[in-house]
Amino acid sequence: MSKKAGIQGKRDYTPSDADRLFVERAVMAGSSIVTIAECLNIHDDTLRKHFRYEIVTGRERLKGDAIRVLLDSLTDNSLDAAKFVLGRVAGWSEKTVNEHGGIGGGPIQTQEVSALDRINSKLDGIATRAAEDSDPSGTERI
Repeated sequence: MSKKAGIQGKRDYTPSDADRLFVERAVMAGSSIVTIAECLNIHDDTLRKHFRYEIVTGRERLKGDAIRVLLDSLTDNSLDAAKFVLGRVAGWSEKTVNEHGGIGGGPIQTQEVSALDRINSKLDGIATRAAEDSDPSGTERI
């Protein structure tokens, strides 16, 4: 006898309606068989034996319920539901375009800066800060 069976060994287990509902919802939520069995304090083999239907059909029933809700939304002329179906089934997508303008609504003015110019600019900034930090009197600042 395994250690788990010794702890949870219920040879006369009879599932209740509440247990069936719990197992169905736990399977729909994606819980593992071992976790569900531990919650019911039964061995996972016992769970598989008594709740085969709930385990096999739980996820499919969840998908069916979700599809029913979506179809009900479509028949109620829900724009969001229609967009969802078009996006998932028909490959349709919405694209957001952001337009930017320059000063006074004119075109954006760009200036090309080479990598060498960027490096020289940074080096100039470093040299300027170093010159500002040095004391012309030759004494060290504290």
